[in-house]
Amino acid sequence: MLVEPAAQAHTDEELRNLEVVRALRHATVEGRKAHMAPGARIHRRGMAHLAARSGAAYAPEGLPDRADEIHAMIAKGDRVWAVWTIHATHGGPLFGHEPTGRPVEVLEVGIWRLAAGKVVEAWFLADEYALAQTFGLLP
Repeated sequence: MLVEPAAQAHTDEELRNLEVVRALRHATVEGRKAHMAPGARIHRRGMAHLAARSGAAYAPEGLPDRADEIHAMIAKGDRVWAVWTIHATHGGPLFGHEPTGRPVEVLEVGIWRLAAGKVVEAWFLADEYALAQTFGLLP
């Protein structure tokens, strides 16, 4: 006999943290600052190499029509994990590359640690290879 696992309820803290991360993912780059604690630490892998190679940081105008499609989110204690796809058009300078007009589709994973409703630390892993292909850097 197959027994279904009981639905796991979230704590009030976990529900609040999920809402903060949802709001952060849907905010503009500038608007995300409202969800960050002073001195929050960000750890990025993927896209960081493109930034280091070009000497240019991420610029929101590079993906002017960016929309993040969230595929899954989970919360446990003070942590939230999410997986999403960035959908956009390379319509402006991005990591030192002039606009190509090509569609961008990049899978990304984020992990956030929150305290008092603010992000205090975050880790991001992105499919940098897919973005490099958009720039024509890779086959």
